[in-house]
Amino acid sequence: MSTSTSPPTPPTRIGLFCGSKAGASPSHILAARALAESMHAHSIHLVYGGGTTGLMGEVARTLVKLSGKDSVMGVIPSTLLGVERPGENPAEKKNNEKQSLLPRNWARRMGLSGGASAGGAGKGAEAPTKEETGKLLLDEEFGHVMIVDDLQIRKKKMMELVRDGGPGSGFVALSGGIGTIDELFEVVSWGGHGAHARGVCVLNVEGFWDGIIEWIRKGMEEEFVREKAEGRPILGNVKQAEDVVKWLKGYDEMRMKEREKKVIG
Repeated sequence: MSTSTSPPTPPTRIGLFCGSKAGASPSHILAARALAESMHAHSIHLVYGGGTTGLMGEVARTLVKLSGKDSVMGVIPSTLLGVERPGENPAEKKNNEKQSLLPRNWARRMGLSGGASAGGAGKGAEAPTKEETGKLLLDEEFGHVMIVDDLQIRKKKMMELVRDGGPGSGFVALSGGIGTIDELFEVVSWGGHGAHARGVCVLNVEGFWDGIIEWIRKGMEEEFVREKAEGRPILGNVKQAEDVVKWLKGYDEMRMKEREKKVIG
């Protein structure tokens, strides 16, 4: 008689969008550090853009110190290696590939193997194909990093990793520039079109996101922007780093209750 075991629940993952610079006010770096500390306290993994500078680097570095290398997965296009990871030359990385490749069991250690999760209808996130990535590396200070071909693959892979994470997974944007806004609104748009069902929020440090929040409100008033997606807010406005985890967990619980109602009804 054969017995089957269900795949282990993947770790809760937060997808982070933020600047590769530290910002003028020290409050931005302090918020990045506080977010990492809150994620560590709740055993949450980080999925981010793979950079080592600015707010990106601060969250990743802090979380690796607290939770270890397996708690962080960066995803970076090869064209940005020398920009968002200064000092890393793609040609040199290619020559040293054997020394920096991830171990064979990396997918299991990162919780990437297994079937579908609560986050989406598709299969669990798998190791990227050779066409999507040049290689997978391990950085002692910043955790795991996946090198991909371009920005669009980066955004798609980050979305899939968070979509297929455990309960309470979702996305947050800290302060950042044009690239941060692009990533934020793309993942909001994908959620509205059913590519994922995770919560998306901003960590609004010193009113940094007030203009975007007001723009969304105006768009709702003029009926260009939907107030909610399937009864849930399209974007959360969180003021404290420790409340990000709470907001995303609450969003996920709301989504699961709605799913249960549909099944019962």
